[in-house]
Amino acid sequence: MALGRLWYDTVSHVHSPALIAAVASFGADRLVLGTDFPYEDGEVFLRAVDHIAGSGLAPEEATMILDINAADLLGLSGP
Repeated sequence: MALGRLWYDTVSHVHSPALIAAVASFGADRLVLGTDFPYEDGEVFLRAVDHIAGSGLAPEEATMILDINAADLLGLSGP
């Protein structure tokens, strides 16, 4: 399925139902942190990051989105 070969960002404007739906639709392993930087910076930027951990996702899913997936996408996660 093509959806499983694509990557998606988490720009949901801190709307938890949208983030949870993205995880349900695409899988936490296909999501990377997304923001509207540089249009939104400072506290708004930080809120986009904090939102992932506080959205109700399982801690493992939040860790994948915030710490693991981008390295996998860029081929930086190791051999």
